[in-house]
Amino acid sequence: MKKTLLALVVLVCAALTSYAQVPGEGSSGIRLSGGFNVGGTIGHNASDYPVASGVNLNLEIPVNEDVPLNIILKTGYTGFISKDGYSTGYSNGESYSYGSIVSFVPAQIGVRVYVNKLFFEGAAGASFCINSDPSAYTSKKTALLVSPAIGYGWRFGYSEKFGLDLSLAYEARIEPTRETTTNYDDGSGFSTSITTSTGAYNQVALRVAFSFGL
Repeated sequence: MKKTLLALVVLVCAALTSYAQVPGEGSSGIRLSGGFNVGGTIGHNASDYPVASGVNLNLEIPVNEDVPLNIILKTGYTGFISKDGYSTGYSNGESYSYGSIVSFVPAQIGVRVYVNKLFFEGAAGASFCINSDPSAYTSKKTALLVSPAIGYGWRFGYSEKFGLDLSLAYEARIEPTRETTTNYDDGSGFSTSITTSTGAYNQVALRVAFSFGL
């Protein structure tokens, strides 16, 4: 893992150095963007965690000024919200929470291809569950994350330095389905069993990102 992170850092530094003098958007063609996303869960967890939302942070690096192909590095935060919602509060001297959120931090690398202002994107990487007890929500704390997307990018200002990206993405966190059975005494002298199931967290999300040319 350390070697992988080191290689990624070297790749980014090399790209930043190589394109520091390339004319185009901003001064280098490199763009930094951040925004938010909202989505609907599909598949295994759709009934228990129907809504997802979060924030995104992307670094976009051009491969060549004559080719509409960019490398994109992605991270952020995504939370899947339980069907009863989620809230916290403070009552009678004690804090409480209602509902639950399954929280993930992604780290991905991918490519984005432009056709005029329309773009197609594909990224893959790792998704890290950051809940205090990941095993209660997911069968894998760290899992493969893939996310194809299609979108449209507006560029504004001198040399199109500022931008707004609107995209629709499918995001799949790939993990096996796991069933867990818990036995407990319900107070009547009989044992009661409850079976819970965890599996992939997939969503279709609308993403909005504001970008800045470096």
